[in-house]
Amino acid sequence: MVSVLRALLALCLPTSLVRPLLNLLGWRLAAGARIGLAWVQAERLHMAPGARIGHLNLVRLRRVAMREGAYLGRGNLLSGPLSLRMAEQAGIGNRNRVLRAARGVVSGPSVLRMGRLSKITADHRLDCTCSVALGHYSTMAGAQTQLWTHGYVHGEQGHDRYRIDGQVIIEDNVYIGSACLISMGVRIGRGVIVGGGTAVSKSLPGPGMYVSSPVRALARPADPDTRPDLERLADPGLVEAVYRKRRP
Repeated sequence: MVSVLRALLALCLPTSLVRPLLNLLGWRLAAGARIGLAWVQAERLHMAPGARIGHLNLVRLRRVAMREGAYLGRGNLLSGPLSLRMAEQAGIGNRNRVLRAARGVVSGPSVLRMGRLSKITADHRLDCTCSVALGHYSTMAGAQTQLWTHGYVHGEQGHDRYRIDGQVIIEDNVYIGSACLISMGVRIGRGVIVGGGTAVSKSLPGPGMYVSSPVRALARPADPDTRPDLERLADPGLVEAVYRKRRP
Protein backbone atom coordinates (compact mmCIF):
# COMPACT_ATOMS: atom_id res chain seq x y z
CA MET A 1 0.00 0.00 0.00
CA VAL A 2 2.81 2.42 0.90
CA SER A 3 4.58 1.71 -2.39
CA VAL A 4 1.44 2.61 -4.37
CA LEU A 5 0.92 5.79 -2.31
CA ARG A 6 4.49 6.92 -2.97
CA ALA A 7 4.11 6.20 -6.68
CA LEU A 8 0.87 8.22 -6.85
CA LEU A 9 2.37 11.17 -4.98
CA ALA A 10 5.45 11.23 -7.22
CA LEU A 11 3.26 10.96 -10.33
CA CYS A 12 0.72 13.64 -9.45
CA LEU A 13 2.74 16.31 -7.63
CA PRO A 14 5.96 18.21 -8.41
CA THR A 15 8.97 16.63 -6.75
CA SER A 16 9.95 19.90 -5.09
CA LEU A 17 6.63 19.96 -3.22
CA VAL A 18 6.25 16.30 -2.34
CA ARG A 19 9.90 15.48 -1.52
CA PRO A 20 9.54 15.89 2.28
CA LEU A 21 6.54 13.57 2.39
CA LEU A 22 8.20 10.96 0.16
CA ASN A 23 11.23 11.02 2.43
CA LEU A 24 8.99 10.49 5.45
CA LEU A 25 7.51 7.49 3.64
CA GLY A 26 10.91 5.84 3.29
CA TRP A 27 12.46 7.16 0.10
CA ARG A 28 15.59 9.34 0.06
CA LEU A 29 15.30 12.14 -2.48
CA ALA A 30 17.98 14.82 -2.27
CA ALA A 31 17.39 18.46 -3.11
CA GLY A 32 17.64 18.80 -6.88
CA ALA A 33 16.49 15.25 -7.63
CA ARG A 34 13.48 15.17 -9.95
CA ILE A 35 10.78 12.70 -10.99
CA GLY A 36 8.69 13.56 -14.05
CA LEU A 37 5.31 12.24 -15.16
CA ALA A 38 6.28 8.64 -14.41
CA TRP A 39 5.14 5.66 -12.34
CA VAL A 40 7.89 4.75 -9.90
CA GLN A 41 7.15 1.87 -7.55
CA ALA A 42 10.20 0.76 -5.57
CA GLU A 43 10.71 -0.58 -2.08
CA ARG A 44 13.67 1.78 -1.73
CA LEU A 45 14.56 4.78 -3.86
CA HIS A 46 17.68 6.89 -3.31
CA MET A 47 18.23 9.83 -5.67
CA ALA A 48 21.27 12.05 -5.17
CA PRO A 49 21.39 15.74 -6.18
CA GLY A 50 20.84 16.16 -9.92
CA ALA A 51 19.49 12.64 -10.43
CA ARG A 52 16.34 12.58 -12.53
CA ILE A 53 13.64 10.27 -13.86
CA GLY A 54 11.98 11.59 -17.01
CA HIS A 55 8.42 11.40 -18.29
CA LEU A 56 6.52 8.25 -19.28
CA ASN A 57 8.76 5.80 -17.45
CA LEU A 58 7.34 2.72 -15.75
CA VAL A 59 9.63 1.59 -12.94
CA ARG A 60 8.64 -1.35 -10.74
CA LEU A 61 11.79 -2.58 -9.00
CA ARG A 62 13.00 -3.62 -5.55
CA ARG A 63 15.64 -0.95 -5.02
CA VAL A 64 16.85 1.99 -7.07
CA ALA A 65 19.98 4.00 -6.23
CA MET A 66 20.95 6.92 -8.49
CA ARG A 67 24.09 8.90 -7.74
CA GLU A 68 24.74 12.52 -8.71
CA GLY A 69 23.60 13.33 -12.25
CA ALA A 70 22.33 9.83 -13.06
CA TYR A 71 19.21 9.78 -15.19
CA LEU A 72 16.42 7.82 -16.84
CA GLY A 73 15.21 9.35 -20.10
CA ARG A 74 11.70 8.78 -21.41
CA GLY A 75 9.46 5.82 -22.13
CA ASN A 76 11.55 3.17 -20.38
CA LEU A 77 10.14 0.00 -18.80
CA LEU A 78 12.06 -1.44 -15.85
CA SER A 79 10.19 -4.21 -14.08
CA GLY A 80 10.75 -7.29 -11.97
CA PRO A 81 12.39 -8.48 -8.73
CA LEU A 82 15.70 -6.71 -9.36
CA SER A 83 17.62 -3.65 -8.25
CA LEU A 84 19.19 -0.77 -10.19
CA ARG A 85 22.39 0.98 -9.11
CA MET A 86 23.61 3.92 -11.19
CA ALA A 87 26.91 5.68 -10.51
CA GLU A 88 27.58 9.35 -11.17
CA GLN A 89 26.19 10.57 -14.52
CA ALA A 90 25.20 7.08 -15.65
CA GLY A 91 22.30 7.20 -18.06
CA ILE A 92 19.50 5.08 -19.51
CA GLY A 93 18.09 6.86 -22.55
CA ASN A 94 14.69 6.31 -24.14
CA ARG A 95 12.36 3.35 -24.75
CA ASN A 96 14.60 0.69 -23.24
CA ARG A 97 13.31 -2.51 -21.62
CA VAL A 98 14.96 -3.95 -18.51
CA LEU A 99 13.02 -6.98 -17.31
CA ARG A 100 13.15 -9.93 -14.94
CA ALA A 101 10.58 -12.71 -14.56
CA ALA A 102 8.71 -13.43 -11.34
CA ARG A 103 9.86 -15.62 -8.45
CA GLY A 104 9.52 -19.28 -9.27
CA VAL A 105 10.97 -18.63 -12.71
CA VAL A 106 14.04 -16.88 -11.28
CA SER A 107 16.08 -17.48 -8.14
CA GLY A 108 18.10 -15.19 -5.88
CA PRO A 109 18.88 -11.48 -6.21
CA SER A 110 19.69 -9.65 -9.44
CA VAL A 111 21.21 -6.20 -9.91
CA LEU A 112 21.81 -3.95 -12.92
CA ARG A 113 24.96 -1.96 -12.05
CA MET A 114 26.04 0.98 -14.17
CA GLY A 115 29.40 2.70 -13.71
CA ARG A 116 30.35 6.36 -14.03
CA LEU A 117 29.24 7.96 -17.31
CA SER A 118 28.05 4.60 -18.62
CA LYS A 119 25.19 4.78 -21.11
CA ILE A 120 22.38 2.59 -22.42
CA THR A 121 21.10 4.69 -25.29
CA ALA A 122 17.71 3.81 -26.85
CA ASP A 123 15.49 0.88 -27.80
CA HIS A 124 17.61 -1.83 -26.17
CA ARG A 125 16.39 -4.89 -24.25
CA LEU A 126 18.13 -6.31 -21.18
CA ASP A 127 17.10 -9.55 -19.51
CA CYS A 128 18.14 -9.53 -15.86
CA THR A 129 17.43 -13.13 -14.89
CA CYS A 130 20.99 -12.78 -13.50
CA SER A 131 22.91 -9.63 -12.67
CA VAL A 132 24.36 -7.34 -15.34
CA ALA A 133 27.28 -4.94 -14.86
CA LEU A 134 28.18 -2.09 -17.22
CA GLY A 135 31.54 -0.56 -16.31
CA HIS A 136 32.73 3.02 -16.11
CA TYR A 137 32.61 4.97 -19.42
CA SER A 138 31.05 2.04 -21.28
CA THR A 139 28.26 2.54 -23.82
CA MET A 140 25.56 0.34 -25.28
CA ALA A 141 25.18 2.51 -28.36
CA GLY A 142 22.74 2.82 -31.25
CA ALA A 143 19.57 0.74 -30.90
CA GLN A 144 18.15 -2.78 -30.80
CA THR A 145 20.86 -4.58 -28.84
CA GLN A 146 19.59 -7.53 -26.80
CA LEU A 147 21.35 -8.83 -23.70
CA TRP A 148 20.23 -12.17 -22.26
CA THR A 149 21.30 -13.73 -18.97
CA HIS A 150 19.52 -17.03 -19.58
CA GLY A 151 19.08 -19.56 -22.37
CA TYR A 152 17.72 -23.06 -22.94
CA VAL A 153 19.03 -26.41 -24.14
CA HIS A 154 16.30 -28.65 -25.56
CA GLY A 155 16.50 -32.43 -25.68
CA GLU A 156 16.87 -34.14 -29.04
CA GLN A 157 13.47 -35.76 -28.50
CA GLY A 158 10.39 -35.08 -26.39
CA HIS A 159 9.72 -32.11 -24.16
CA ASP A 160 12.85 -32.25 -21.96
CA ARG A 161 14.86 -29.07 -21.57
CA TYR A 162 16.92 -27.21 -19.00
CA ARG A 163 17.90 -23.60 -18.56
CA ILE A 164 21.35 -22.06 -18.16
CA ASP A 165 21.67 -18.73 -16.34
CA GLY A 166 24.75 -16.55 -16.17
CA GLN A 167 25.55 -12.97 -15.26
CA VAL A 168 26.98 -10.64 -17.89
CA ILE A 169 29.91 -8.36 -17.02
CA ILE A 170 30.89 -5.52 -19.34
CA GLU A 171 34.06 -3.89 -18.05
CA ASP A 172 35.24 -0.27 -18.35
CA ASN A 173 35.57 1.70 -21.61
CA VAL A 174 33.63 -0.79 -23.73
CA TYR A 175 31.70 0.26 -26.84
CA ILE A 176 28.87 -1.96 -28.08
CA GLY A 177 27.42 -1.09 -31.49
CA SER A 178 23.82 -1.33 -32.67
CA ALA A 179 21.81 -4.55 -32.88
CA CYS A 180 24.22 -6.83 -31.02
CA LEU A 181 23.17 -10.02 -29.23
CA ILE A 182 24.95 -10.73 -25.94
CA SER A 183 24.50 -14.18 -24.40
CA MET A 184 24.47 -15.33 -20.79
CA GLY A 185 27.63 -15.78 -18.79
CA VAL A 186 29.98 -13.68 -20.91
CA ARG A 187 32.52 -11.09 -19.81
CA ILE A 188 33.56 -8.31 -22.18
CA GLY A 189 36.97 -6.97 -21.21
CA ARG A 190 38.20 -3.43 -20.73
CA GLY A 191 38.55 -1.37 -23.90
CA VAL A 192 36.75 -3.81 -26.21
CA ILE A 193 34.83 -2.52 -29.26
CA VAL A 194 31.96 -4.75 -30.38
CA GLY A 195 30.92 -4.01 -33.96
CA GLY A 196 27.27 -3.55 -34.88
CA GLY A 197 25.22 -6.69 -35.46
CA THR A 198 27.66 -8.94 -33.58
CA ALA A 199 26.57 -12.03 -31.64
CA VAL A 200 28.68 -12.35 -28.47
CA SER A 201 28.36 -15.94 -27.26
CA LYS A 202 31.67 -16.23 -25.41
CA SER A 203 33.83 -13.92 -23.34
CA LEU A 204 36.00 -11.29 -25.03
CA PRO A 205 38.88 -10.85 -22.59
CA GLY A 206 41.34 -8.61 -24.43
CA PRO A 207 41.08 -5.15 -25.97
CA GLY A 208 40.38 -4.98 -29.68
CA MET A 209 37.51 -4.82 -32.14
CA TYR A 210 35.24 -7.84 -32.50
CA VAL A 211 32.73 -8.54 -35.27
CA SER A 212 30.56 -11.55 -36.12
CA SER A 213 32.11 -14.50 -37.94
CA PRO A 214 30.31 -16.77 -40.43
CA VAL A 215 27.93 -19.36 -38.99
CA ARG A 216 29.63 -22.68 -38.20
CA ALA A 217 28.48 -26.06 -36.87
CA LEU A 218 29.25 -27.00 -33.26
CA ALA A 219 28.70 -30.15 -31.22
CA ARG A 220 25.63 -30.35 -29.00
CA PRO A 221 26.22 -29.33 -25.36
CA ALA A 222 27.35 -32.09 -23.00
CA ASP A 223 25.18 -33.37 -20.14
CA PRO A 224 24.96 -30.36 -17.79
CA ASP A 225 25.65 -32.50 -14.70
CA THR A 226 29.08 -33.39 -16.14
CA ARG A 227 30.13 -29.84 -17.06
CA PRO A 228 32.53 -28.14 -14.63
CA ASP A 229 31.40 -24.68 -15.76
CA LEU A 230 27.81 -25.25 -14.57
CA GLU A 231 26.21 -25.74 -11.17
CA ARG A 232 22.61 -26.80 -10.67
CA LEU A 233 20.48 -24.43 -8.60
CA ALA A 234 18.96 -26.15 -5.58
CA ASP A 235 16.05 -23.72 -5.20
CA PRO A 236 12.89 -25.86 -4.68
CA GLY A 237 10.71 -22.96 -5.80
CA LEU A 238 11.92 -23.08 -9.39
CA VAL A 239 9.52 -24.45 -11.97
CA GLU A 240 12.21 -26.13 -14.11
CA ALA A 241 15.78 -27.41 -14.04
CA VAL A 242 18.17 -24.45 -13.96
CA TYR A 243 21.97 -24.42 -14.12
CA ARG A 244 24.08 -21.34 -13.47
CA LYS A 245 27.37 -20.61 -15.15
CA ARG A 246 30.26 -20.41 -12.71
CA ARG A 247 32.18 -17.17 -12.69
CA PRO A 248 35.25 -17.26 -14.92
